[in-house]
Amino acid sequence: MFGDPATPPPWVCVERFSDIESQAAHYRGYGQEYQQLSAGAFEGRVTSFDFGRDFIVQLETANQALAQAAATPADRWGVCLLTETSPSCTVNGSTLARDHLAVCPGGEALVGKTPAGLNVYCMDVSRGLLLEEAAERNGVDVIYDAPGVQSLREVLESGLTTLARLQSPEQPSAAAMAFKSSVADALWRVMSRTAADTAQSVPRGAKRRALRQFRIAQEYIDHRLTDGISIAEVCRHTGASRRSLECIFQSILGMGPGAYIRNLQLNRVRRDLLSGEQDGASIGDIAARYGVWHWSRFSQNYKLLFGELPSQTRARHAPRSPAAPLRGDPVDRPAIGTRSARAPDFRCL
Repeated sequence: MFGDPATPPPWVCVERFSDIESQAAHYRGYGQEYQQLSAGAFEGRVTSFDFGRDFIVQLETANQALAQAAATPADRWGVCLLTETSPSCTVNGSTLARDHLAVCPGGEALVGKTPAGLNVYCMDVSRGLLLEEAAERNGVDVIYDAPGVQSLREVLESGLTTLARLQSPEQPSAAAMAFKSSVADALWRVMSRTAADTAQSVPRGAKRRALRQFRIAQEYIDHRLTDGISIAEVCRHTGASRRSLECIFQSILGMGPGAYIRNLQLNRVRRDLLSGEQDGASIGDIAARYGVWHWSRFSQNYKLLFGELPSQTRARHAPRSPAAPLRGDPVDRPAIGTRSARAPDFRCL
């Protein structure tokens, strides 16, 4: 799509990932966090186009559904739009589809759920590159503007296709400057729309309250997972009713708080197995640390989500430790008769 992928110029970087932690770490400065939600081995790719301090474009794809969270650095704008063929996702409780643009100013955070097969442009834009009317827009927004977003997508894809053939984005400098100016102008046309022009499924104030309660709940769960979590405690901490908390999590992640906790346990255990920092502990000890007590169900769910047993993860990514046997650990025995889910096909753009 963008020149010869086998020999990209130095300023265009194509990286492929087999785990979510590495792909999340690619977005430096944004504190990106991923949590795998769908079953199977992870495969992802990020193609980066670095135009210097004021403008970077990342084209990201992933073959699994993910819960994502990120915060835009100060004096920057985070902007996301999908490719023509990408399935829709959710951002801060709003649907981000082909005709939408997600904008996140410095100091603000994005949370949401992205589906398997996601293809999204993530732009890191300096505040100075935008016109004042757009730069003064406050708060995270998902803006519906079919012609405006389509125009921005065409400008972005046309420029990247042309400039990716050059050994430097600044040669010729006039072409690169004109491209960035065209992107900034297309962004301004969408971002300068008034709040009345944007598609909102619920009042803005209600969305902000829901998002605030979600962040409080998520932080509480993330920090106290090793202490043991009850939904009643989360409700008391957030001040939300059980029904409200369920609705909030469903609107943002497409799952309830109980399912989020169980999924987080699996992701945390996998992270420890991949890091090798817990080589002195058995898989059962690691799982118990995050509140797992049903060993066979844990092993079954782990294999359904990641496409392999916990022991296989440890065997591939960490040295064998006498205190952490690779076989025979009770936690690594799936229930008889269970099946692992087949991972969806992964196709490059």
